[in-house]
Amino acid sequence: MKLLDNLMNKKAELQIAPLIDVVFLLLIYFMVTASLIAKEADLAFMLPAKVPSTEPILLPIEVLIEVSETGDISINGIVFGQTGVGLDDLVSELMSYKEAAEASKSDFIVNILPDDKALHGRIVKVMDACAAAKVKNMSFSTAM
Repeated sequence: MKLLDNLMNKKAELQIAPLIDVVFLLLIYFMVTASLIAKEADLAFMLPAKVPSTEPILLPIEVLIEVSETGDISINGIVFGQTGVGLDDLVSELMSYKEAAEASKSDFIVNILPDDKALHGRIVKVMDACAAAKVKNMSFSTAM
């Protein structure tokens, strides 16, 4: 019982020696790991003198079809009127662009740009002409 009372009355002491050992071990650890990190200037690399290109870059052939408010359809400056005969010319023009794309082994893309006030019937006729020319990649754009 006396031993227990002695232990209870004894003040807790902080031992410094083990703490100093731990601090020195951490200091050594950080010093060793800091020297292992390579700096950017130390990285050695060589740029290739010339990049060999085995295949040419194939750019797609893109055709912009504009549908105006008056119903006129134009492809790259060629205007097709509102008559039904003009749409046959539109199909043949699209087919010639598609054949040029197939000859150069590149993709053929048709982008339709209708005016905000264009009649939907004219846009549908343009889509019918694209279907007749067997266009596979077709998208719509809006003017900014």
